[in-house]
This record gives sequence, structure tokens and C-alpha cells, in this order.
Amino acid sequence: MHKLRSVLGGRSKHSAPAPGDSVEAATSSMNTAETASTGGAEGEASSSVDFVDCPFLGHRYYEPVRELFRTTLGQVYLARNKDSGQEVVIKMIERGPAVSKHVESELLVHRKCTGHPNIVQLIEVFLTPRFLAIVLEYAPGGDLLEYVTSKGQLSEDEGRWFFQQLTVGLAYLHSIGVDNRELNLNNKLLTGDKARPLLKINDFTYSKSEQINSDPNSALGSLPYTAPEVLSNTMRHGHQADVWSLGVALYKMCVGRYPFERPEDAADARSAVQNVLGRIARVEYTIPDTMSAELQDLLGRMLVKDPSQRISIPGIMQHAWFQRSMPAGLLSSQADPSKARQSEDEVVSVVREAQQSLRVIDADNIDEMADDILAEEEADDLLEELSLTRDYASGSMQL
Repeated sequence: MHKLRSVLGGRSKHSAPAPGDSVEAATSSMNTAETASTGGAEGEASSSVDFVDCPFLGHRYYEPVRELFRTTLGQVYLARNKDSGQEVVIKMIERGPAVSKHVESELLVHRKCTGHPNIVQLIEVFLTPRFLAIVLEYAPGGDLLEYVTSKGQLSEDEGRWFFQQLTVGLAYLHSIGVDNRELNLNNKLLTGDKARPLLKINDFTYSKSEQINSDPNSALGSLPYTAPEVLSNTMRHGHQADVWSLGVALYKMCVGRYPFERPEDAADARSAVQNVLGRIARVEYTIPDTMSAELQDLLGRMLVKDPSQRISIPGIMQHAWFQRSMPAGLLSSQADPSKARQSEDEVVSVVREAQQSLRVIDADNIDEMADDILAEEEADDLLEELSLTRDYASGSMQL
């Protein structure tokens, strides 16, 4: 993949205003990051030499701290706001076909969740010449799966602390017509006090919305969390599939393993998948009798084959086990999209522009472009179009 060696990202249409600038001034420039001169890295950020291929290097407001990882679609960076010092995550997605309807859906869902304490926040989006940049809240405490794995399993009190937050966040998503469909623990990030971390629902790549064009019946999500109706292709409403996945997450937290896996499954990967799928389809699991009667009852109501007989999210929130030790103010948690930095139209405008593939013309890709053209047309036809056939035939063409 061609490396963009010197992108100087400046103020985008939607970048945060600098001190003393008005919001109107900040939103009056073009969507694509403009070239701007900047100083060296500040604070603990690495030097610009370390980020020679960072697409937003030189951006007026964000400086790279380190590259977190790479995907087939682009890089993901930990970055810092130069003015506030706030650390953020910047996800880069290559412009063009990779900026799909699912990316747009993810961004619009994130925007609707502005201000919700249990959902990762979308800060803004901007463009570089080659990438769509998605600026997200940074949660430094790792993910919930790592946390559970490090402890083996959680006590009921600690499991309830995370489950309450996860359920409240999911209830909000359902209230805006979104099925999460990716309720696995490694998409739940932690932040705040290490002894009592706050939970943040992250990664809406597979979110399904009733309002945004998508198929709510498609089979998405991770295998251990898959609901029986998804396997049988009989799902009519994604909310209840989320309840099933939520029950699997609760079981994993409090038991230390998934309800439909067994130790003997480790012998062979193919057999393991077949065995897990079979147990899910048959709803074949056991609830340890070491659990409290209330938790056994709640899990038994969530992991039910018939979605119509499965407890609902409001029912979960009224259950005695859920209600115990309720954090103050949790049930009143809401979002306020009106406080989002960018309007929905602005986000959509940036995404639609990102869907236009822009190819940087330089020595690195001239050969590639020539190969693409020759693959489409015969060489003789091209020479004729260029009025070179006669010259070659006469021997007058000088190379």
C-alpha cells in the first residue's frame, strides 16, 4: 500500500476552533484538511520522524502519540489535542469504497450518543487527502474481556457493576432504534478508577438501525454470543437477540467461561465451532448452583430459545438482582445529541466526500496506474489514441 509520506493536515471544516477563534471561523474552511505549518511534537509525543507516514501529521489540532495498530482499511492512532492535552483515538479509513454505509451508520449512531456516560464518544470527523479520520474518546483502562480474564471470574457484586452499566447503555441504543449486535466483552472499554472502572460501549461497525438502511436480519456478531434465532434465520427483531448476547456476557463475567463452551472443545477448532453452534441451537447450558437464586433466575430468563418468551431490557432493569446496589444516577443516564460538535448533516457531508476516492499522483503509483490502464485496453489501441502508431511504424519516433 502506498504510504502518504507528507500530509500536512490543517483545519478541517469540522475541526475544533483554536483559542480566540469563533465556531463560525472554525467551520468555514474546506472539509479536506488544509496545509498548515506546525511546530515539532509536544509533550510526550514522538518526533515527526517516527510518524513519517501518519496521515494527519501536522494537523492543526491533533498530534500523534503512537500508532496503536493497523487494519486492512487504515491505521489507528493514539493522539493528543495540542490545545487541551486531551488524548483521543483517531481511526483512519482509506477514502473510497472502504467508507461504506456501515461506516456512515457507525458515525451517526456515535453522534446520537453524545453525552451518554456508558458509550464511547464521537468527537469529530475530518478528511486528509487519502483518509477519513474518525476522532473518538480514549478509554485507557483496556477492555472488559481482559479484565475478566485477568481475574478468572468476577464476584456477583462486581459483575453486577459492569452489567448495570452495559444494560443502561444498551437500553439507550434500543431507544434510538439501534440493535448493537456486537455485545462481546472485548468491545466494552474501561476508564476511570481502576478499583471501580466505568464501562464504555465501543465499536458500532456492526450496529443495525431501523432508521438507517441496513438489514436487521443479517447474521452478525461473535460466535459465543450468537442467539438461536440468528442461527435459524428466524429473527424478527434484533432487540431480543441483544438480550441473549447480554445474558452470555453476564454468564461469562460471573462464571469465567461462556455458557455453550466446554473444556473438551479445545481439542479441535472445527469440532469446537460445530459443538458450540449445536449447543446454542439446543439451548444446552447449565447454571452453577453456587450463584445466588436471583442471578440464576435472571440468567434463566435471558437465555431462553424463544425470543418472545425472553425477558426484555425493561424487564431486566426491574429485576431484583439488577436493582441491588444501583449506582446513583445510573438509570437517568441519557445522551444529548444537540451538544455534538458536528451536526448530522455535517457528518454525512464529510462521509460522502470521503466516499470519493482520491488518488495521489506521484512516482510511486505512476507504474501502477499504467498497468491498470493497459489491463483495460490493448496497447495498439492506446498508441493509436496517442497518435503514436504512425510514428513508430515510420521509425521517426525518438525514444
